[in-house]
Amino acid sequence: MFERLIALSQGKSREKRRDLLVLISELFTDGAENHTDAETRLFGDILCRLVDQVSVDVRAQFSERMAPLSCTPHAVALRLAQDEELVVSGVMLEQSDVLTDTDLCEIAGALSQGHLLAITRRKNLSETVTEVLADRGNAEVLEGVTRNETARFSDFGLKRLTTRGLDHPTVLRALCKRADMPAERLARAVAAFDAEARGKLENLVALSPDFAALLVTEAADIARRQKQELEKEITALVRRIGQRLSTLDEAIDDFARDDRLDAVAELLVQVSGLEESHIANVLNHDNGYGIAVVCRSLGIGDKAYVKLSQLRASHLTPAAVDIDAWIANYAEIDRQAADRALYFHRMRMAVLKAEKK
Repeated sequence: MFERLIALSQGKSREKRRDLLVLISELFTDGAENHTDAETRLFGDILCRLVDQVSVDVRAQFSERMAPLSCTPHAVALRLAQDEELVVSGVMLEQSDVLTDTDLCEIAGALSQGHLLAITRRKNLSETVTEVLADRGNAEVLEGVTRNETARFSDFGLKRLTTRGLDHPTVLRALCKRADMPAERLARAVAAFDAEARGKLENLVALSPDFAALLVTEAADIARRQKQELEKEITALVRRIGQRLSTLDEAIDDFARDDRLDAVAELLVQVSGLEESHIANVLNHDNGYGIAVVCRSLGIGDKAYVKLSQLRASHLTPAAVDIDAWIANYAEIDRQAADRALYFHRMRMAVLKAEKK
């Protein structure tokens, strides 16, 4: 055996490299249960070097042999899973228990749709992996992960999957057939859709009337209940602020830390008396003047405004974000000017309301 190993190691042809790869892999697997961690890593280093020296067909055969084994060195499993040739990487991505969620997320985030599709065929996909698949996969990948009965989905992953499924109705239909996906859970995901996404969903009624109509109705109910709960929460908070048990700045700081822009919006509505539509517009507009006027009029401090600006920035597209300009603009607005601007805004809205009557 060792004489053969020495002879093969001296050969430079692809055939010799192939034979050496086979022989060393047999040596490893035959005594795998007795290898120390250091020995396993050494075998892994040697096998990875040999893998790079053999043909695609040989790598594919090697991958097929090593994929089902729990003793496969991690470096070998990862090298084969990252192979550009799907005939090599596919079986490792589908079967290997050696690959970690971190490995799978990195591969899904960087390699081809074929690699992602292979991952969708794994058993017991975790929430972290399905989030990446839902975010980056094409239609075939989205449908593949949805039809994987053992795959698990976080609320974030499900929201992303349903949002992207609006452009691929077969994905939504597959979702509604899952045993672990009751209509109420899907409806919670739909309730978080923006206006454009909800419009797309309503257009799907023609393609799948029962499913789409159910989601639209339940999502509307859930959104309404969530709004009512938020209003009650903020009403109680405003009462505490009025009793000087808390401050507006503290509330904004807390909501910013918890990434609750919706709570900030409701808080500003209740304490300012302005329309929901106006608050939503100034919070989501890349021009910081409108929200600066509202906040200065309410006496919100500079530090709290910085926190609010950072929260707004995390919900806007990067190209629309200029936090430094927002903060500089806030420093230039005095409270009297802000009060005057809001006074004229309220007058204008009152006139428009009267005209509608």
